[in-house]
Amino acid sequence: MKKFVLFLFIILSVSLVTSPISAEEAYYYTDKVEHIFTHCLIAYPGLAFDRNNDMRSHYARDCITYTEFSSMLSLLEENDYCLVDINDAFEIKDGKAVKKKIRVPKGKKPLIMSFDDVVYDHKKAGKGMVDKIGIDSNGELCAITYREGKEFLSYNNEFVPILENFVKEHPWFSLNGAKGTINLTGYDGILGYRTQGKNKVNREEELEKAKRVVEKLKNNGWTFASHSYGHYHMKEISDEQFEEELRLWRDEVESLVGQTSVYVYPYGEWVIAENGKISKKHELLKEYGFKLFCGVGMKQFFSYLPYSGDLEKSLFMDRKVIDGFALQERQTDLAPLFDASLVIDKHTRQLV
Repeated sequence: MKKFVLFLFIILSVSLVTSPISAEEAYYYTDKVEHIFTHCLIAYPGLAFDRNNDMRSHYARDCITYTEFSSMLSLLEENDYCLVDINDAFEIKDGKAVKKKIRVPKGKKPLIMSFDDVVYDHKKAGKGMVDKIGIDSNGELCAITYREGKEFLSYNNEFVPILENFVKEHPWFSLNGAKGTINLTGYDGILGYRTQGKNKVNREEELEKAKRVVEKLKNNGWTFASHSYGHYHMKEISDEQFEEELRLWRDEVESLVGQTSVYVYPYGEWVIAENGKISKKHELLKEYGFKLFCGVGMKQFFSYLPYSGDLEKSLFMDRKVIDGFALQERQTDLAPLFDASLVIDKHTRQLV
């Protein structure tokens, strides 16, 4: 009898963790929905912060280490945040994106997480980051690094496998299996695979590998957004060049990951209105199917732009950056999310 009671208790406990949220357990969240983002992680700090590494200062300022990312996740979970899919924050009505209330478990606060520049371009190879996202022999997502002609698989030094494992251990940290949004460019391929049209060597093989990883990511709750094709400055590119960039995105990236309604501006630089009217670039973005536009800002913002006049409004969302600079200099802004002083890897940062 005792064994049966114990067995029943285990079954009920598992059910409580993995079952869908009931109407009594959930509510519509009416406060601010936070959105944070990082870049790819510093996987090998000793190499990244080496005095001879020309990427050293960039990594120190714009990136965080894998230990800092893991510490941040633990604090976010302790502070009752749970990951939600960015697509659950809005819906399309009459062809336009409008805000939508998010239903979350009682006591939880929704959090959108995204990751910029997930390309693993040539210039960063061998300088402190992993080289690509892959799938191991057991069908699990992993990070791959090449050293001296050998392939090394890892699960604890890049955001994809770290977040995968964290959600497995803390399933309540993810609503309906949501993970994060991967913001892609295309100029040097995606996810570490050289899928760009200019690659004439082994592109077909790279395309097939990338498709397999994309499918696995999507099945595991990851989504994709456009971070442009060439990671340009908006005001330094002509309307004609911009339209070509959008075409390249559609042909070389959207063809792999599927259509997305989310556009994430490079450098957080957006140009929605110019000279009293909607800009040509923004009109082009809408023509290519983008509905939600994301920038960068440490103050939470999720509303409609442009503010003034009778111009057509677009849904806009700012994102708080989590990088080396913010962890050290913007701790007050990050305080509602987590205590940044507990996240900083002081030992590693001393290498800078």
